[in-house]
Amino acid sequence: MPDRLEVMREDLLKAGLSPAHVHRYLRELTEHRDDIVAHLIAKGAEPHLAWAEADRRLGSNDALLLPMLADRRFRSLAARWPALFYLALPLLCQLILVAVGLGVLLAATETPLRAVIIDLGHGLRLLTYTAPIVLAIALFTFSHRRRASQSWPVAGALASAVLAAMITINVLPSLPDQPGEISVAIGFPALLPLLVIGTLVLLPTSIRR
Repeated sequence: MPDRLEVMREDLLKAGLSPAHVHRYLRELTEHRDDIVAHLIAKGAEPHLAWAEADRRLGSNDALLLPMLADRRFRSLAARWPALFYLALPLLCQLILVAVGLGVLLAATETPLRAVIIDLGHGLRLLTYTAPIVLAIALFTFSHRRRASQSWPVAGALASAVLAAMITINVLPSLPDQPGEISVAIGFPALLPLLVIGTLVLLPTSIRR
């Protein structure tokens, strides 16, 4: 039979409470229960009877859950604003990655790395394709730790895949009669990258099942 405090942990996390607050609250309850058990055993009670009495003195699960559930301060930010955490932040991270990557490419044109600028461009494209997969793993891990619904992480992972398929990065080396070019465009998503990345970002959900 699972410990009642572990059952309460699941209930609190599923209700959207912050894991840190849940851990702290259950630790306090555990310490209080242990103190009761130690006190009863010291007075001569049998251990199994001491544990049963300690659980009774704690009160019902509903009575213990109510103070935490009623106070909105204990709810996690992700539970309050899921669209921000599961949609906006991952997309912002991708755009920042592209911006930083373009900055590195532009800086490389003034260094000996200019000779391998095309390879660096390929590397940036690869990063834009793999970023949604890394973000998806982070999103699903984040939501699993909070026992949250998978709908928002799935939406965020697919949105990241779509954005990655929409980004086109072109790098042309400079020639004697032609200047080089580094450009980025966001347009209609390319079908093949969208299918591949979209499938890969959803793999963590099938593995967890």
